[in-house]
Amino acid sequence: MPRPAKGPRLYLRRARIDRRTGGEIGAVYVIRDGGREVSTGHGPDRLRDAEGALLAYLERKRAIPQASSLSRRDPDKVAVASVLALYALEKAPRESDPISVAGWIETLLDWWGDKVLSDVRRSACEAYVRWRTAQPNRNYSDPATAPRVSAQTARRELETLSSAIGYWDGEHHLSRRPAVHLPMKPETSRDALTRSQAASLLLAAMGWRKGPHGRWTRLQASSRTNRAHMRRFILIGLYTGTRPGVIPKLLWSASDKQAWVDLDAGMIYRRGKLERDQKTKRRPVVKLPPRLLAHLRRWRRMDAEREATLRVLDPAARLSHVIHHGGVPLAGRVRTGFEGCVRDAGLEPETTPHWLRHTAATWLMEAGVDVWLSAAYLGMTPETLIKVYGHVRPDYQAEAAGSFSRR
Repeated sequence: MPRPAKGPRLYLRRARIDRRTGGEIGAVYVIRDGGREVSTGHGPDRLRDAEGALLAYLERKRAIPQASSLSRRDPDKVAVASVLALYALEKAPRESDPISVAGWIETLLDWWGDKVLSDVRRSACEAYVRWRTAQPNRNYSDPATAPRVSAQTARRELETLSSAIGYWDGEHHLSRRPAVHLPMKPETSRDALTRSQAASLLLAAMGWRKGPHGRWTRLQASSRTNRAHMRRFILIGLYTGTRPGVIPKLLWSASDKQAWVDLDAGMIYRRGKLERDQKTKRRPVVKLPPRLLAHLRRWRRMDAEREATLRVLDPAARLSHVIHHGGVPLAGRVRTGFEGCVRDAGLEPETTPHWLRHTAATWLMEAGVDVWLSAAYLGMTPETLIKVYGHVRPDYQAEAAGSFSRR
């Protein structure tokens, strides 16, 4: 059975020499759509601009109609596709993960693309969830054995639709704003790795595989090389609790539009200098623990040495990203590599990159670190930290109760 199409996505085309002219062609992000490639005109240090080009490409590909000036307030005449197009072009590029938003919009258009805003009602939203949860996960090669899309994925897509409608309403003032009905949100996951499980995950990233009887075997050299980026990803996630969508964007030098590392100050800036923070997914500066800082400095020296070697053959070669695979920055999230490490570590298949953030939060609570300090370190509110992770440190209630007995 043929592998399902992934849809338009970004790919970093390496620098190369033009065979006709002998001149140098710099590295550039291109949009891959089936067998077609379209250059964005943006190099490795302009990922956010490349993501905006991808969103614009999606809008052009779908030939999305625009509502007339006289009907932009009437839900019976405003196409859902127009609403999503406005959101994709103006708001989505400023989100913390524009590539994921682009994928959600593309999926929404498959269902809602021929509908108008008045069609957005409870029954239609429920039908959308049924349609999505019957589809196989596109990250798997075989649709027959792939898990189905979860209701929470459908919920996240519908949340994007709701945000797009709100954005349109803020510009054109709908005569009535349709409500997007969402599937029930489950209890927040509290899954976290134990220290032995985290050690097993790192061991798998270093090129080892845990057998059925608990014995570890060494993988071949190519497998160890292919997982070099996973070692960096896992350590940064465990030590800082940074969201998995931010870690692949880390640069070695200061940036206005991307997260970056300051090795001199020992800091990770989770957003570019000109990026605005979000209310729900804050990205504060984080102080690097000494052990992780030592790792990062060692990785920087390794990358500088490799870059010098690469520039002998290709003067344009640069290793600008902290996380890269064979010198090529990751255009999206870490999925396949992480799943391989989880499998070889003998962990449950449900273990996802977000577990690293859960683990960091859980370890901070177990260590008795002040709630306000922990929340600021992780980039979440104290209320969220207590609600989601307070179960691992119930003694804070005992401290509160004991205060009444003091004179």
